[in-house]
Amino acid sequence: MLCWPWIFFGVLWGLHGIELTSHFAQVVTDNPSTTTFFITQIGSIANNIIVLLFSMAILRFAQGWMAAKDSVTVFHLSLISAFRNQKFPWGVEDREYLLARKRWLRVALVGLCIYTFTNVTSGVTSLITPVPFDQTVLLRGNEIDFGSTAPDCLAWLNANPIPNVCDWKMFNGANYTTCLGENQMVDVLESGRGNILSLLSNNSESLSFTQLGAKDGLQFLGPIRGVLPIGPNGVPAFDTLETSPFSDPEELARMISYNYTVANQGVTSNVSCKYDPQTPVKVYPVIGDSTGTALQFNGTCDGAADVLTNVISYTTMNSNNSLVFWACKSLPDAGPEPSYFIYLRGRGNYATSIGNITCTVSPIQPAIFPVLYQSSPGIFGLTEPTETSANTFTGFIEQAVVALGGLVAQAQNQQANLVAESVITFGVKSFKLPPYDQDPIYLQLYEAMIQGILEYEATYTRLLYSTFDGRPSSCTREVNGSVTYTVLGWTAGPEHIGFLMPMTVINLATFIIFVIAMAKRKKGRYVYDPVDPKVLALAERTGGDEAPVEAEVGKPTAKLGDRVAFPTKEGH
Repeated sequence: MLCWPWIFFGVLWGLHGIELTSHFAQVVTDNPSTTTFFITQIGSIANNIIVLLFSMAILRFAQGWMAAKDSVTVFHLSLISAFRNQKFPWGVEDREYLLARKRWLRVALVGLCIYTFTNVTSGVTSLITPVPFDQTVLLRGNEIDFGSTAPDCLAWLNANPIPNVCDWKMFNGANYTTCLGENQMVDVLESGRGNILSLLSNNSESLSFTQLGAKDGLQFLGPIRGVLPIGPNGVPAFDTLETSPFSDPEELARMISYNYTVANQGVTSNVSCKYDPQTPVKVYPVIGDSTGTALQFNGTCDGAADVLTNVISYTTMNSNNSLVFWACKSLPDAGPEPSYFIYLRGRGNYATSIGNITCTVSPIQPAIFPVLYQSSPGIFGLTEPTETSANTFTGFIEQAVVALGGLVAQAQNQQANLVAESVITFGVKSFKLPPYDQDPIYLQLYEAMIQGILEYEATYTRLLYSTFDGRPSSCTREVNGSVTYTVLGWTAGPEHIGFLMPMTVINLATFIIFVIAMAKRKKGRYVYDPVDPKVLALAERTGGDEAPVEAEVGKPTAKLGDRVAFPTKEGH
């Protein structure tokens, strides 16, 4: 009784808990009342055994102590009874005697003993009750590195540009499209919306990306920032996690909930927009289109460099509410990090509400983001980047800019442009802006929309490059993280030291009292229980510390100071 709780505690502490099997955990979860009943029964049985052993120790000690005495006081008998039965036998009328000659110390010890016993059952049940507890395991995986400076990696990236040709292919059992924007209109606009939502201080709306290959879509609270999440709830076809608790079906079945964080690579960017009286965007009729239902647009990059590789012009639907686009980048001698210039031009009714907008994107760099997944809401979220690196491979950004132009063209219908209407709708509903006037807040919304679109294109560029063969090892970065998951089982914490201490004190006291009783064992010891009513009935009153007084009706004449002698001793 002294050792087993601490042995069990030590095992739990050393193993960081013992998990129940999935079947046993389900039984406990489905039957909480029955579980509580049996756990309490075990605690009560342990308490009864401890009470019995302590009572026997007190009896043996009392018999040895009384062996050399001709008589004892009623107080001593009541004290023995109090310890044996864990009950307070004295009343208010005994207070004067109990407080005299330091007898109160023994009374206080009885009170402490009674209180200690009340904590034994709860101490045992706290240790043996199955409870949810957390386990933490490190995670490791890998992903493509767009921040690599290795020459062979940069050569491989530049040798494999993404052709902006829409087709469907399969990778690791997942279908994906080979173009960056047109077949993913909903997801791209959703990413832009997510960035706008991040401007709202009380935003709790999550985004769903259905085109990245996850079974039920990826749910994000906040911007996606160009990351492609790995792990059990990321995109299965691109999950590169090594052996982890998620690899074991039995361990996965035991998990009540889990949160995992991995350090994925994404992008950081800064977008600033302004209303501009001039624009380089030109609009032309489509050659051979006599109906006028379509138009072409392109632009010039005077004083800047071309960025729209292999793009001569974009073709879109002609409308009274149309939005057209062009882009350029800074000249090579402008600095180590290129800046990108996005030009938007509104036509028809958009000519007044949008006009000409020039946006500068600089810098845009690879960055490491802690990506947290919470199983309870089933949502991914990102915190601030922990590390940024120089943009050594500009191709993945420039391909995203090309895709942005294609998105603007494909978002056009006969009534409106979906990119423009997304911004206008947010402005009216969330910021109470007039729908057809220019306003500085609209510029902030366009900044967020463009940033969100480019970040999604960076995510999809990562996905496409991950399908290519022949990637050198220098193009792969290690991804580290951890998972904290909750399981049902037995665990021990520092608080259990305090919970087990009352039982330990009682057991130690029992052991010490037994040792003392055995050490003082000698011939002539009492063989009877001195507080047994049958034995007390044969005891003889021999006087005491106080003169006896005549009894009042209903009150005993014996005082605590009276002495009594027992007629029979073994060996006498």
